[in-house]
Amino acid sequence: MSSFNAKKYSIQCQAKGSFLNRCCSSRHIQHMLLVPFLGGASIAAVASPWLEANDPFLRSSLLLLSDSGQISSPINHYPMRWSLFGDDLTYTDREIDTVLLANQELLYTLNSAKLNRGNRLFKVLNGSNPAVPSGFGQFNEDEKGVYTSVEHLGNSFSYRLTAGYSEYQDDTTLNLDNSYLAYSSGAWLWSIGNVDRWWGQGWQHNLILGSYAKAAPDVSVSYIGENNILGVWSVESILAQPARSNYDYHSATRLVSKPFSLFEYGITYQTWFAGEDSIQNDKQLALDAKLTLPSMASLYHSVYVEAASTSNQTELGAWLMGWTGSFPLGENIARIVLESQQSTDAHDTTQWESGNYPSVTDDVANTTYMLDDSVSVALYLQLKNDHQIGISYQNSTLDDEKIKTSQLTYNLPALAGMVRVGASRQQVQNSDSQTNIWAGYEFRF
Repeated sequence: MSSFNAKKYSIQCQAKGSFLNRCCSSRHIQHMLLVPFLGGASIAAVASPWLEANDPFLRSSLLLLSDSGQISSPINHYPMRWSLFGDDLTYTDREIDTVLLANQELLYTLNSAKLNRGNRLFKVLNGSNPAVPSGFGQFNEDEKGVYTSVEHLGNSFSYRLTAGYSEYQDDTTLNLDNSYLAYSSGAWLWSIGNVDRWWGQGWQHNLILGSYAKAAPDVSVSYIGENNILGVWSVESILAQPARSNYDYHSATRLVSKPFSLFEYGITYQTWFAGEDSIQNDKQLALDAKLTLPSMASLYHSVYVEAASTSNQTELGAWLMGWTGSFPLGENIARIVLESQQSTDAHDTTQWESGNYPSVTDDVANTTYMLDDSVSVALYLQLKNDHQIGISYQNSTLDDEKIKTSQLTYNLPALAGMVRVGASRQQVQNSDSQTNIWAGYEFRF
């Protein structure tokens, strides 16, 4: 059975039963026993119906599987439902070690979600300064905090209840950030909560909807389908209520599709609106796409683009393009990401109805759309001893001021959990540089 037919079978099964009713097969168990880094994988495991937008290393493994031809669904939409690509993990016909390891890592995380392993969390975080936005999977939006959560993936209902006491933008509060309640009914999924979202192909940049700011409370509905024209596809609509914004509500609808094995794309339409007697609505249209390139030895790579309109949906405001590749580095797995974002002449001349860029939560932009231009390079390294290293550098221009941002993160299994440490430095032209050193610890049980 081809991966495409397996996807069709998966969707048919979804219409007949719940996610958990597709129990682990003997092949699932075989793969779980083969995982050489269960300690690191178990730390990342969560019992949610999605692969969430919080782990760049899991995303790197999924992208490797996509670029190697194993994943028949688009992977440009996070949180991404397990049922969209889960059946593609049940086997692999590749003999490349990096592909096998990526498959085993994702499969173990999927089965951990099915079996509700590690669904209770304790986490602490402490930083010397406010966090610098760093792109996909940012660990430390807060400056410091203590968090605990419990979650459960059930036949129909899934939930996560998180309680945190944290400092964010000089305000220390008790909050329920990163909580949700979801209901699954075959190909449909309804949810309410405030989980991080990352829509698009970028890693350090995002022109559509990113997780640079804290997630706004929202309600969402999504549907998964498959046909001969769109291939495997999914559509999701959300309605959010951003805090400290010029608008009362934000609605967004996104279609993602993979009509060919080497090509996937996404289309997003967003609206920000307020009361009848307030400011007018703002709207934006965005497109993104990824093209898988021919592999070279053990290098699997792809190119991608994103483009977003101004408040006039027929007018291009900004675009980005990037290249990313994964390859073995000794006995380790490395990924390099190169990105460039550029704005157009209409970027600053076409004004938003409120006078300011609308995609803002808590006075923090949800995307990098406002940058005049930017280039970045990033390295994600997964070591054979389960340690993970992330390095990134970004050189941007905003309102004719140069901004240089560099960051180093290091994750290592220790103390029966995961220890995360990092350092970042941001230099703004004609201003003092800001350095942030932070450390965190996660324990799942």
